[in-house]
Amino acid sequence: MSTVQEIYAYLDETAPFSAQEKWDNSGLLVGDFRQCVDGVLITLDITAASVAAAVQNGCGLIIAHHPVIFSPIRSLSPDNPVYQLAANQIAAICSHTPMDIAEGGINDILVRMFGEKIMFSPEVLPLDASGCGRIVTLETPVTAGELAKITKEILHCPYVRLSDAEKPIRTLGICSGSGASMLEEIEGRCDALLTGDVKHDRWYAAKQYGISLIDCGHYHTEIVMVHALAERLRAQFPELKVIEWEGGDPVSYV
Repeated sequence: MSTVQEIYAYLDETAPFSAQEKWDNSGLLVGDFRQCVDGVLITLDITAASVAAAVQNGCGLIIAHHPVIFSPIRSLSPDNPVYQLAANQIAAICSHTPMDIAEGGINDILVRMFGEKIMFSPEVLPLDASGCGRIVTLETPVTAGELAKITKEILHCPYVRLSDAEKPIRTLGICSGSGASMLEEIEGRCDALLTGDVKHDRWYAAKQYGISLIDCGHYHTEIVMVHALAERLRAQFPELKVIEWEGGDPVSYV
């Protein structure tokens, strides 16, 4: 049986919590470091459904990407996941921006997945100064339309949104979650940016900078962390029961 502290320490080694952005809230957000657990559930978001799955599977810890506590909590009702965690004595560790920027983290997972379909040069660069996102160089340029189709296949998206700069894509920026705010930083460095949650004004900005922009959704760019992290934990803690909980995209497409 492992302690929350031991699992936290391993996560801190691979994606240091000290590296999180100032606005982030990663770390042990619910529970006690001294708590012993024989099961952990990995998920993108902590919801009532994922807490119920943890209870059903005897997991005393949930590890999530998105913080279950982000904004100040002014009241706590029984339908709140934080209440449900505490009521069931389930600890919660959340690794948000640390897992985004870490070597081997979400963006590197995406690079590896796309590298199975598209040949990249060996050098992979960070997208910005904080280390978030990645830039890869394609050995053979593709069109924006071709890249959008490959993205849809790799990430199992029901659809992708595309703004085509109508030029061959050789340098590709990849940023999990919502990275279109980086367009100004990557002007002249990337022919295309693949990300999620693109806001209305960012489509116009992409046109202005001549960057093809592909939006495959927040969920689909980040859910890849569940299986990858579960595999690492199984290797590091072989006695630990590790449950993968994907939950499904919270958005329906009609």
